[in-house]
Amino acid sequence: MSEKKQSALSVLKFATIVCLLCSLLVSTAAVSLRGFQKENADNEKKLNILRAAGLAGAEEHLSTQQINDKFTQIIPLVVDLATGKPVSDKNPLTYDMYNAARNENEGHALSDDPAGIKRIAKEGVAYVVADGDHISRLILPIQGYGLWSTMYGFTALSFQEKHPEITGITFYKHAETPGLGARITEPTWQALWAGVIPYDDNGAPQVDLVKVRNPSAKNQVDAIAGATLTSNGVEHLMNFWLGEQGYKPLVEHIRKGEISLADLREASQAAIGQNGQKTE
Repeated sequence: MSEKKQSALSVLKFATIVCLLCSLLVSTAAVSLRGFQKENADNEKKLNILRAAGLAGAEEHLSTQQINDKFTQIIPLVVDLATGKPVSDKNPLTYDMYNAARNENEGHALSDDPAGIKRIAKEGVAYVVADGDHISRLILPIQGYGLWSTMYGFTALSFQEKHPEITGITFYKHAETPGLGARITEPTWQALWAGVIPYDDNGAPQVDLVKVRNPSAKNQVDAIAGATLTSNGVEHLMNFWLGEQGYKPLVEHIRKGEISLADLREASQAAIGQNGQKTE
């Protein structure tokens, strides 16, 4: 074998060894960091629930321990979306309603799909905040398509007044345009939602994002300038999840006093206990 061929073969062997070592290092790092990534994702989700509930500031950063301490004020549930009643065969701390939507047994396709999500789970998660022996806040997951992406977040309803009232909204996952649609994550825009009345007198969801808001209209929120499709997406997803296909049956049970805080607390504890988990 010529000296030139031997040199080329040596270079190829060296490159192969380096590639194998690098891939091994990357794989090892990915496996070792998986636990941290999951913890960070769980923390981000919990923090957004706390922000929507008003238990954490919009730009407040908390440690894992602080998040878990505050989250003890939250009562997690899995509810049957068709009936609005809690279920006991799924752990609300581990159940993923978005994965369930893709399962043929746990989800179904949507024929009426204004939010653009295609499929929905038969059961969804919900979170309750207590005020003494009354329900203070109901925090609900929201999901829907904007301009470029499916947006994921949470909204909170208060039951202190005659009609349910929005007290908060957050978005934690999206791919909307930076500086335009991505403003859905800005605290200043999210603050505009406080006090919005999402249902009309007949109980139909009526959230409306508009270019020029009527100060006397309690159901309107300022649309994001230059982000019409993102704004339309937020309007559609809010009305969808607050409607009959979403959480309206649960909202109506709470509004009419047909489900009490004690009922929801008992259902949550039973579901968590039966599924071998303890609250943190």
